[in-house]
Amino acid sequence: MKAYRDRMDQLHFTKEQKTQLVDRLMEAAEQPVSRRNRGRLRRMVTVGVAAALVLAVGAGATVVLTPAGEVFSSILGGAPAQTEIIDRIGRPIGASDTQNGVTITADAIVGDTYSYAIVYSIAREDGQPLADDLTANELGYLPLLFQDSGTDVGHMGGMHGSSYFYDADPSDNSIQFVEMMTADSPIQTGTARASFTNLQLTDESYANSTILAEGTWNLKFDFAFEDAMVHLDAGQPLHFNGMEAVLDDVQLSPLSFQISYTLQTPNAANYNEYLNTLPVTLQLKDGSTVDLTLSGGGVHDNGNTVVCQKSDIFSQILPLDEIASITVGDVTLPVD
Repeated sequence: MKAYRDRMDQLHFTKEQKTQLVDRLMEAAEQPVSRRNRGRLRRMVTVGVAAALVLAVGAGATVVLTPAGEVFSSILGGAPAQTEIIDRIGRPIGASDTQNGVTITADAIVGDTYSYAIVYSIAREDGQPLADDLTANELGYLPLLFQDSGTDVGHMGGMHGSSYFYDADPSDNSIQFVEMMTADSPIQTGTARASFTNLQLTDESYANSTILAEGTWNLKFDFAFEDAMVHLDAGQPLHFNGMEAVLDDVQLSPLSFQISYTLQTPNAANYNEYLNTLPVTLQLKDGSTVDLTLSGGGVHDNGNTVVCQKSDIFSQILPLDEIASITVGDVTLPVD
C-alpha cells in the first residue's frame, strides 16, 4: 500500500490537465444512462479528480482508475457502509495487457490476512462486445471460462476459493472475471502475477467450449491492501457431531472469517466430516443470522490429533460493528 501511495503522490497535473479531466467526467455524466446505472455514474463523477484516480501511462496517455468500492459494489454490496469499508481495505489497480485486440485489466483488489478478491475486466479494443449471445444463468454467471488461468500471489501453502464471469454493466462492452481465494496461513503482501490463456464460450454443462478470444495475457501488479482482521478470545472446549475439540483461534474481518480447531477424538469416516459437520453461524445485531457451515478449509492429520481450519469469504461485506456474535459448534463468542 505504501508503494502505491508513493506512486500516486508523484503524480502531478497542470491546471489545464485537471480542467480536461473534469470536462471528460462531466461529459460522461451528461450521457443518457439507464436508471440502473445512474448511481454508479454519479459516484464516478463525485470522486473524479478529488480521489486522484488518474494514473499517467506513457506520453499523453491516462488510465482512469475506478475506486475499489465501485468495482466491488455488485459483488460484495453497494450500501454506503459497505462501500466505505471496501475503499478502506481495498484499492484500484489498473494493470492491463492486450492480445489480439482484447484487453484484460486488473480493476481492483480487496483483502485481509487470509483472503483476497480481485476483479478483472475483459473488453475488445474496437468497442464491440465479446460475443452477441452471452446470457447469464440464474445466479448471474456468464458461460465463459479460460483454458488456463491463475493469479500467483506468492503464497506457498494451501488455498481454496472460486472464480466466475459476470457483467457488471450491460451498457458497456466489457465483462468481468472475479477471483476469490482464502489461504490456510497468512498471505504476504508483495507482487501478484496473473496469467490467462484462451477465453472460451461454453455451454451450461461446461462440456463443450469454443475459443472466443485467443491469446495469453500476463499482468503484474502490487499485491497490497489494509488488513482489518480481528482476533476473538478462543481456547474453549468444543463439541459437535459426537467429537471433542479445542477451539484454537477465531478471526473475523468485514471480508472473511478463519476458524482453527484441534480434534482430540477424531472418529469421522473421512476428513470432510471434520469440516462439514461443524456448524458456524454469525448473529447480526439486527436479529438476522448468516450460516457459514458449508465453507471450505483444510485438515492436517498429526497422528493423535487433527488440526482443522474452516474459512471463507462472505457473500457480502459485513461491518464488524453490525455483528453481535459468532457461534462455532456449542461455543458462542461475542464480537466487540
